[in-house]
Amino acid sequence: MRKLLIMASLFYPQKRGGGPIVSIMNVVQAIKDEFEIIVISKNHEVGSPEKLPGIEQGWVQYDFGKVYYFNHGQHTVQNVYRIIEEIQPDVIYQNSFFSYDDVLPVLRYKKKNKNVGVVIAPRGEVCEKRFADGKMKKIVYICALKCLGLLKNVNYQATGREEAADIKRYIGVKPEWIYDINNFSYADKQAVCSIEKQAGTLRLCFIARIQDTKNLLYGIERLQSVTGNVQYDIYGPIENKAYYDRCFSVPLPPNVSVRYCGLIDHTIVGKTVSQYHAYYMPTIGENYGHSIVEALLHQRPVIISDMTPWNAVNEAGAGYAIPLNQPQAFAEAVEKLCAMDGDASKKMCVAAQAHITKHLDIEAIIRQYIACFNEV
Repeated sequence: MRKLLIMASLFYPQKRGGGPIVSIMNVVQAIKDEFEIIVISKNHEVGSPEKLPGIEQGWVQYDFGKVYYFNHGQHTVQNVYRIIEEIQPDVIYQNSFFSYDDVLPVLRYKKKNKNVGVVIAPRGEVCEKRFADGKMKKIVYICALKCLGLLKNVNYQATGREEAADIKRYIGVKPEWIYDINNFSYADKQAVCSIEKQAGTLRLCFIARIQDTKNLLYGIERLQSVTGNVQYDIYGPIENKAYYDRCFSVPLPPNVSVRYCGLIDHTIVGKTVSQYHAYYMPTIGENYGHSIVEALLHQRPVIISDMTPWNAVNEAGAGYAIPLNQPQAFAEAVEKLCAMDGDASKKMCVAAQAHITKHLDIEAIIRQYIACFNEV
């Protein structure tokens, strides 16, 4: 049985790291019988020095394997490298390309131990709009890694053709070094339910990190011209307080209400989204978009940008994927959903679940992960 080391600064029991926490946990639970799994992570939330309850620095045993957690300030290149040397993995699954305190020790270990397989999952970091933020620093970083010979014989995971193209373009990776393996999500079957809908009213939700890449401000501004009665509830960690304040200072008509509902656990996303008529997040870019997928799995149509892998919701009647340079189209999509009666809404809800179920063959995806980690 191969020893699989997973580098994941964002990992259970953290709550504020968004989709990567869910993605990685789903993978380890799905393949735990195929590999000896070890994870290196941190025992605190993003942006906080406080320890997670009950998680001290050191090893913690779980049903899927064991995790080494670092205290705040201790997750350094030198310390991480020391733990990797102790583990002596056969293959390393590195989550994030730009987290240098993970990446540098992994690549250093790979250069010293050429038989070790490495798979890097950028998790959307190289999509066009996200790469543009601090672009020059990122280009210098990539050039430095290449000049040091640290990117030789390194594999990458893309979660779709778009991300594969971005990895090729921005990192300069040949297609044969890229595995195209999707993330996957599970529906909470007990949470899948119908919801009453009356024409002229609409309940929307947003479940994601509150920061500029999720484009919440843009989404709220599109509601300024809506004439129907709309309730838009926001869930997720506040990563950027100044951005949050801008979002909730947008003047809105009396028929539109936007409220912040706090942070929720990943385990109740399905139950939460099922309380709404639709999911609304005009993100600037997702390599997967767990909350989008969970909304569809729980029979809720989505209003999203065309910067995700789920643009086919348009043709499937499962929602609206709209270019960000068409702001009025977002308002029109909200108006269309608002105007729907119960029968039309139910039809769209059924189409949402049918569409995502057709495109997510979970068993096939799990087999791809197993094959990847055995091949590299």
